Amino acid sequence: MVDRKIEEKGHANTSIDLNREHKDMRFICPVCKKPLHEDNLVDMKSIVTDNLYYVGGIRIMNSRVPIACDFQHRLDKGGVTLDEPHELVAVVTAEFDGSGACIQFE
Repeated sequence: MVDRKIEEKGHANTSIDLNREHKDMRFICPVCKKPLHEDNLVDMKSIVTDNLYYVGGIRIMNSRVPIACDFQHRLDKGGVTLDEPHELVAVVTAEFDGSGACIQFE
């Protein structure tokens, strides 16, 4: 298990382009020490919208919760598939309001 925390900071109900922020930031893989391509990084859409909301039937309300997100480092900084992809874990914090909407994602 990776003991580093990969963070993405942004407020869910603003017009902040988190993908743009990723382009300006550099995350280094703690396993192979190579830069992570932006397509490797987890974001609010992939975690909250695509996984939690898409499955449906579950709402987290009035809470701030840590979420461990398994993902694979499979692309280098140029977008080319690595010879030896490996598993990583990103730990993010999501905050939900009384309706179950995600209002903050770090």
